[in-house]
Amino acid sequence: MNDESKPTVEAYKQYIESEDFHAYKCVDCGAVIAPPSGTCYACGSNKMEWTTVKGTGKLVAFTVIHIAPEAFKAEAPYYVGIIELDEGTRITGRLKGFDTNHPEEVSLGSRVVLDYEHGESGNTYLAFRPE
Repeated sequence: MNDESKPTVEAYKQYIESEDFHAYKCVDCGAVIAPPSGTCYACGSNKMEWTTVKGTGKLVAFTVIHIAPEAFKAEAPYYVGIIELDEGTRITGRLKGFDTNHPEEVSLGSRVVLDYEHGESGNTYLAFRPE
């Protein structure tokens, strides 16, 4: 990937597919944004560049998908969570290492680390597991 490339969903997906997660970072204020946007949410600047992230953070919300869209039906049930990365941005990803039959055992605020999941749909997903 070229660091000069514009923020596109396609480029974002390519980073995920290659298991080399990147976010966008504002050159002016340093805010990290994922998925990428052409404009910084914090200061409004349009000077953005790709950046790597540590891949660690905390779980702030989640749900269990039991009835999935047709393309993901074979993968159900699965967790989808919102993770606040240590860099400050919040992203959506799958959760691994949690029993979908016992969501009461999943604690909001728990520390998670980036992993990847290769779904039966052929897609690679951002996934997070307990740290």
